[in-house]
Amino acid sequence: MILVSATVAISIPTLRVVNLQRKSINAKLIATTALANLGERIVAENSWDDLTSEKLGVYETEIPTQLDLKEPQLSVKLIQSENDPAVRQVRIRLSWENPYGESVDPLLLSLWFHREGSSDE
Repeated sequence: MILVSATVAISIPTLRVVNLQRKSINAKLIATTALANLGERIVAENSWDDLTSEKLGVYETEIPTQLDLKEPQLSVKLIQSENDPAVRQVRIRLSWENPYGESVDPLLLSLWFHREGSSDE
């Protein structure tokens, strides 16, 4: 009886930790999938000429409400290359809190847009 109760006393906290780790892995998978889908959507809906910070700002408010993450924060920034004016970069950053209430390392995705006919051919 003592052996069984000791085993149960040890296994309950361990199962709790395993469950929280499973939730963290699941949240990372959800976030990675959402970021990949958002990147594909931005590329499909935008071209070089209509790519603006204001237009990208719509995604910042739209996507976090669709995610099943704790305190999701999404930023989508348009960066104009200083070295090459024919290149624009879209940086997407997604962060959230894990089940312990700590901020996780953010996921980052960069999309590159090149003006058509801008290469030195």
